Amino acid sequence: PNSDWAHVSLVKFHLNNNDGENASKSMFKVLDNNRMDLKIKHRVFNEFLIFAIKNPTFFNDVDTAIPYFDNDREIAVAKEVAKFFWTKKDYDRAIYYFQKTIKKNNEDIESMGFYLNVLILKGDYETAIQKANSFIELFPTQPNFYFYAGFGYNQMKNFKKAKEYLENGLDFVVDNKSMEKDFYSQLIISCENLNDNAKKQLYSNKLKQTK
Repeated sequence: PNSDWAHVSLVKFHLNNNDGENASKSMFKVLDNNRMDLKIKHRVFNEFLIFAIKNPTFFNDVDTAIPYFDNDREIAVAKEVAKFFWTKKDYDRAIYYFQKTIKKNNEDIESMGFYLNVLILKGDYETAIQKANSFIELFPTQPNFYFYAGFGYNQMKNFKKAKEYLENGLDFVVDNKSMEKDFYSQLIISCENLNDNAKKQLYSNKLKQTK
């Protein structure tokens, strides 16, 4: 009973009894043990995460647990937690964990794209534009950053800025028909509102070709 290995089972036992406090203590006993396999630690953490979703007061323990996986070269835990909440449409928590991921790794382009996507889905267009601009400064050839900035400007009815970002970003889209369609769809909106009928027709034709 005094062995750290016993706590692998005790985490599940305490969670089944809705005893988050003791489950947390057992989880950290497992995470602190350097002899335990990472797979076991991931399993214990995932079980606790599922419990915390239903009992949000325990998210502080989730945050404390994440750094234990910093040396894991295969799985970025904060990023996977963020993706989990993204699929569940829990955008506030997804944003929180994507921010933690980007803070830890400021070259994680995929997480930056997810983060902008969540901001757009949440309707926070102003922040999406601001963050997209900061990401463009770091990675000026990433088309999705331009797309989210353009999308945000369209939503805020600044169609001139939207068109500028979308056309600039389109230059960096290579062999990605799905992304091309997204760009053309937003450019049609921009051009229509700017009464630029020639460009609207051009992008409408290109959209038909991609289909």
